[in-house]
Amino acid sequence: MSLAPREKKLLLTLAALSGLAGLRAIWVLASPAPLPAAVAARPAVTARSDFGKSTRRGVQELPKEIAELRLAELESQPRPLMVGRDPFRFGPPPPPPPPPPPTKAELARRRQEEEERRLAAERAAREEAIPKPPPVTLVYLGSFGTEKRRIAVFADAARENLYNVRAGEIIEGKFIVDRIGYESVDLKFVGFPDEPAKRLAIGG
Repeated sequence: MSLAPREKKLLLTLAALSGLAGLRAIWVLASPAPLPAAVAARPAVTARSDFGKSTRRGVQELPKEIAELRLAELESQPRPLMVGRDPFRFGPPPPPPPPPPPTKAELARRRQEEEERRLAAERAAREEAIPKPPPVTLVYLGSFGTEKRRIAVFADAARENLYNVRAGEIIEGKFIVDRIGYESVDLKFVGFPDEPAKRLAIGG
């Protein structure tokens, strides 16, 4: 059976449309799934500069005023250390325990020391009460004259008065010339006959 040219043309058109439909179905099945909507862009990251002022996109801005660094104030002052204080307990630390009582040996030693101090004070008081000869304030300047009639020359402590005396005479009512030598003289004391004589050299 032969077809007319018009029928042949319709069949070719239907075949072409069927081929196109098949190709489109194959392309739809083979193509990937559609991507989701793009996420909205995030706002620019806000960064905080080292100087304490917020900046955008990481760009730092210099401050208008820079504070002075005081090194002396950075040194910390040491605090007193309290030994034995409980850091979890408030208030002052408890008082230290009282010392132990003295032993019998320590008490006996203390009584002996007190007795010795008392006796020493009594001896010092008795010696202080005993009369003593006055200190020698004369200065022996030398002597002149014969051996039997030698005269000693003295001066007082201020070197203002001179005394020419023989052996046995008294000076200033306190000193007795006991012996006159060539380079020294012996003096005794009025009211103290048992006191040994005091020897003075020339100039002393």
